[in-house]
Amino acid sequence: MAGIVGYGAWIPYMRIKVDEIHRVWRNIALSRIKDVLKLAERAVLQPNEDTITLAVGAAQRALEHAGTEHSRISAAFLGTCSNPYDSRPSVTVVSEALGLPYGIISADLQFAGKSGTTAMQVCLALVRSGMADMALAIGADTINRHTCPGRMAEYASSAGAAAFVLGRDQVIAEIRGTASYASDLSDSFRVEGERYIQDIGDGGKLYPAFEIGMVEHVTRAADALSGQIGLGAKDYDYVVFQQPYGVIPYVLGERLGFSEEQIAPGAIATEIGDCGAASALLGIANVLDNATAGQKILMVSYGFGAGADAMSLETTPLIERKRPRSPISRLLANKSVVDYATATRLEYKYAQDTSPLYL
Repeated sequence: MAGIVGYGAWIPYMRIKVDEIHRVWRNIALSRIKDVLKLAERAVLQPNEDTITLAVGAAQRALEHAGTEHSRISAAFLGTCSNPYDSRPSVTVVSEALGLPYGIISADLQFAGKSGTTAMQVCLALVRSGMADMALAIGADTINRHTCPGRMAEYASSAGAAAFVLGRDQVIAEIRGTASYASDLSDSFRVEGERYIQDIGDGGKLYPAFEIGMVEHVTRAADALSGQIGLGAKDYDYVVFQQPYGVIPYVLGERLGFSEEQIAPGAIATEIGDCGAASALLGIANVLDNATAGQKILMVSYGFGAGADAMSLETTPLIERKRPRSPISRLLANKSVVDYATATRLEYKYAQDTSPLYL
C-alpha cells in the first residue's frame, strides 16, 4: 500500500468579493459571475506572501498531520505556475525553511495548473520504487498576482497551497491508480518577460477552448484510469476536478456521469476562486476532511497546455482517527475582506516609483 500519510493547506487571510471587483469595472453582468460561473470571492496576497510562503505553510501542516520525523522525507516536489523566480527553483527554499534533509531528491514542476498532481505522481513513483521512504508533494500558486486588472479572469484568479506526505506506513488514503493525457494547446499562457497571464478571451462564457482543452483532456485521462483499474462514475463516493470557475466541476461531472452529491464536497472554487496548481488538491483536502473509511475518490486535474492527470484514491480506517487540526472549512472561514484599492495596492498591480525621493 502506498498513498497519503498526511496533508495540509494554506489559504491567504485577505479576500475580495466579486461584487467589489464588479463595482470598479462593470465589464460583465454580476449575475453571470455569481449565478453562472458560481464565484463569490477570491484570495488577496499581502506583500510578504508568495508561492514559497504559501507552500511552506501548507507543507508544515502536512508534516504535522503525518506525524513523521522530517528526516524520513527523501523527496520533495513543488508544482506551480507562479514561481517567484524566473531562473531558480523554489523547492530548495521551501525544503530549507522546513528543515528537510539536504540529501533529498527535489525539483520544481512548473508552468501548469496540473503540476501539483504531477508532483504527487512523481512522489508516488519514488515511494513505490523504494527510492524514497516518504515524499512531499506540494501544489501552490499565486495567479492573482499575474492577472491583469479589468480582465474577466480577475474575478476568479486566486491563491492557495496544498501539500501531501506520501508513504507506505500509516496511510489514510491509498492511491489505487493514476493516468494522464497531454497534448499541446495554448489556451492560457505567459511568455517570458510578461507580468500578466494571457488567454484567448472568453467574455465570461465557457469558451470553445474549454471543449477541446479541459473537457477532452479530462475525459481521456479519466477513461484511461477507468480502463486501468476498472472503476466508473457509479463506483466513486466523491469526484474532484480542476476548477478555474466554481461551475466547472459540475459541468465536467455531469458529462462524466457524476451526481451533484459526488461533486459538491470537492468544489471549493465557489468560495475561493481558482488556485491554479493547488486547485484540485484543495478540493481533495476538503473531501478527506469529511471522508470515512472505505470511500473511493476520483481526482482529475487539468493544466492549460499541459493536459490532465487522473488519480483514484480509497480511504483507510485510519482516516477517521487522524484528522488535521486546520480543516479546509476553517481556512476558508478565517478571513478579512478588503476593498479593490487595498487589493490592488497589496498585490502591486500598478508600477510604483521606488526611487528614494518617493519613499
